[in-house]
Amino acid sequence: MVEIILEVIAYVFSYFVTPQKRLEKNVKVLKNERWFAELEDDFRYNHLIWNNRTVIRYLALNSNVDKLLKDDDDEKAKFKKLLTYEHVKFITAP
Repeated sequence: MVEIILEVIAYVFSYFVTPQKRLEKNVKVLKNERWFAELEDDFRYNHLIWNNRTVIRYLALNSNVDKLLKDDDDEKAKFKKLLTYEHVKFITAP
Protein backbone atom coordinates (compact mmCIF):
# COMPACT_ATOMS: atom_id res chain seq x y z
CA MET A 1 0.00 0.00 0.00
CA VAL A 2 2.82 2.36 0.89
CA GLU A 3 4.53 1.58 -2.44
CA ILE A 4 1.40 2.58 -4.37
CA ILE A 5 1.11 5.86 -2.48
CA LEU A 6 4.79 6.63 -3.06
CA GLU A 7 4.45 5.79 -6.74
CA VAL A 8 1.45 8.12 -7.08
CA ILE A 9 3.30 10.90 -5.27
CA ALA A 10 6.34 10.39 -7.51
CA TYR A 11 4.16 10.46 -10.61
CA VAL A 12 2.38 13.65 -9.53
CA PHE A 13 5.68 15.28 -8.63
CA SER A 14 7.25 14.29 -11.95
CA TYR A 15 4.17 15.62 -13.75
CA PHE A 16 4.97 19.13 -12.59
CA VAL A 17 8.74 18.99 -12.12
CA THR A 18 10.87 17.04 -14.58
CA PRO A 19 14.56 17.82 -14.27
CA GLN A 20 16.29 18.04 -17.61
CA LYS A 21 19.28 16.14 -16.21
CA ARG A 22 17.17 13.07 -15.47
CA LEU A 23 15.74 13.15 -18.99
CA GLU A 24 19.22 13.48 -20.48
CA LYS A 25 20.50 10.59 -18.35
CA ASN A 26 17.60 8.31 -19.28
CA VAL A 27 17.83 9.11 -22.99
CA LYS A 28 21.57 8.46 -22.90
CA VAL A 29 20.91 5.02 -21.37
CA LEU A 30 18.14 4.24 -23.86
CA LYS A 31 20.31 5.26 -26.83
CA ASN A 32 22.28 2.07 -26.23
CA GLU A 33 19.20 0.19 -27.38
CA ARG A 34 19.06 -0.06 -31.18
CA TRP A 35 15.29 0.41 -31.43
CA PHE A 36 15.41 3.62 -29.35
CA ALA A 37 18.46 4.98 -31.19
CA GLU A 38 16.55 4.59 -34.47
CA LEU A 39 13.59 6.51 -33.04
CA GLU A 40 15.83 9.23 -31.65
CA ASP A 41 17.66 9.57 -34.98
CA ASP A 42 14.33 10.23 -36.74
CA PHE A 43 13.91 14.02 -36.69
CA ARG A 44 10.15 13.77 -36.05
CA TYR A 45 10.53 11.69 -32.94
CA ASN A 46 13.72 13.40 -31.81
CA HIS A 47 11.80 16.65 -31.54
CA LEU A 48 9.09 14.96 -29.49
CA ILE A 49 11.57 13.22 -27.18
CA TRP A 50 13.22 16.51 -26.27
CA ASN A 51 10.29 18.95 -26.49
CA ASN A 52 6.95 17.22 -25.86
CA ARG A 53 5.84 17.48 -22.25
CA THR A 54 4.02 14.13 -22.23
CA VAL A 55 6.97 12.23 -23.72
CA ILE A 56 9.42 14.01 -21.42
CA ARG A 57 7.37 13.06 -18.36
CA TYR A 58 7.26 9.45 -19.56
CA LEU A 59 11.01 9.24 -20.18
CA ALA A 60 11.92 11.06 -16.97
CA LEU A 61 10.40 8.29 -14.84
CA ASN A 62 13.06 5.71 -14.10
CA SER A 63 10.42 3.00 -13.70
CA ASN A 64 9.32 3.51 -17.32
CA VAL A 65 12.90 3.43 -18.56
CA ASP A 66 13.54 0.24 -16.59
CA LYS A 67 10.55 -1.39 -18.27
CA LEU A 68 11.81 -0.33 -21.70
CA LEU A 69 15.26 -1.75 -20.95
CA LYS A 70 13.89 -5.12 -19.83
CA ASP A 71 12.93 -6.03 -23.40
CA ASP A 72 9.27 -5.62 -22.50
CA ASP A 73 7.67 -5.61 -25.95
CA ASP A 74 4.37 -4.36 -24.54
CA GLU A 75 6.05 -1.34 -22.96
CA LYS A 76 8.00 -0.61 -26.15
CA ALA A 77 4.76 -0.78 -28.15
CA LYS A 78 3.11 1.52 -25.61
CA PHE A 79 5.98 4.03 -25.93
CA LYS A 80 5.94 3.90 -29.74
CA LYS A 81 2.16 4.38 -29.69
CA LEU A 82 2.64 7.41 -27.42
CA LEU A 83 5.20 8.88 -29.83
CA THR A 84 2.94 8.28 -32.82
CA TYR A 85 -0.07 9.78 -31.04
CA GLU A 86 1.87 12.88 -29.97
CA HIS A 87 3.36 13.25 -33.48
CA VAL A 88 -0.09 13.15 -35.11
CA LYS A 89 -1.38 15.62 -32.53
CA PHE A 90 1.58 17.91 -33.25
CA ILE A 91 1.24 17.90 -37.04
CA THR A 92 -2.54 18.35 -37.02
CA ALA A 93 -2.58 21.17 -34.46
CA PRO A 94 -4.30 24.29 -35.84
